[in-house]
Amino acid sequence: MFKGTIRELREEDAEQVQKIFEQYWTDEGFLEKLKNRLKQFVEHSPEILEQDYKYFVAEENREVVGIGVTRKAPDKMKKYATTDSPVELYVLASKYKRRGIGTALFSRFLEEIKNTYMEAIFYSPESHKESWNFHDQTGFERVGPTEVDGEPGCVWRKIL
Repeated sequence: MFKGTIRELREEDAEQVQKIFEQYWTDEGFLEKLKNRLKQFVEHSPEILEQDYKYFVAEENREVVGIGVTRKAPDKMKKYATTDSPVELYVLASKYKRRGIGTALFSRFLEEIKNTYMEAIFYSPESHKESWNFHDQTGFERVGPTEVDGEPGCVWRKIL
């Protein structure tokens, strides 16, 4: 079980976070997008602030072992929402599996967003299908199969 802490991302975490991204995303275009958004977040860019991005890391023994990101749900995700105030859980990735890191990040997200948003939604592509059982156990409702940006996958949602 995870025995570390969940905290806000700091600039010095960026290199470790990028390595976690590289474990999960091999599509160069999407990986570059993630890295660019991380850089923009660290630099407090207006676009990132406007979209209400929040980055959290799971840290254990001074090592970043997980990353999670939320943002205002973009239009392409709002169609899966049942309220007018959805947040998207944009990224959830951990360096190690089955150690409670993802669960700890989920808990922190829900605590952080419950006073600002009414609903949380997220998408997971078929290329990450091995994580779907985990998502089913988070208390989120599986909305069903769909495509986001042309990639088949599944969406989950939860009223907060």
